[in-house]
Amino acid sequence: MTQAEQPSGTIVLGTPLQKVIPPRLVEPYLNGQRSVIAGYVHLAEDSAFTDPRSYYDALALGYEGSEFTPDMAEVCVLRWLALDMTGSLLPPPTPNGGGPASTVPEFYTLPVPIPVGTEMYRITSGAQEFIARYDGQVWLRPARGI
Repeated sequence: MTQAEQPSGTIVLGTPLQKVIPPRLVEPYLNGQRSVIAGYVHLAEDSAFTDPRSYYDALALGYEGSEFTPDMAEVCVLRWLALDMTGSLLPPPTPNGGGPASTVPEFYTLPVPIPVGTEMYRITSGAQEFIARYDGQVWLRPARGI
């Protein structure tokens, strides 16, 4: 597998972005212990897959030390509209000698505050479930059992 052509390093304001988050960070995001987005992000249109295995394969989530596995039942993603990321985008680090490489263009961002309106989704085979929306202070979850 070859690494996808790298983007120019700019993202137009309002562009839908997405980041797959490691399982260990889902609860820290939702309970307010994690307040930044950092690392690899992708254009939502390039990385909207319908099952966890497709995320694993296309985004090269099998890197050394990864919590992701090819047989995961679900992955969680953050989705938001790009703000001014001029000072936070870096060229993606080069893959470590022969490791897996993403098949879609990736951006690498320094830690930035979670944008207001960011949403979290759980992706399972053939389905996605809305988990919560960030209002700038807390994650709002849908009401259950009304």
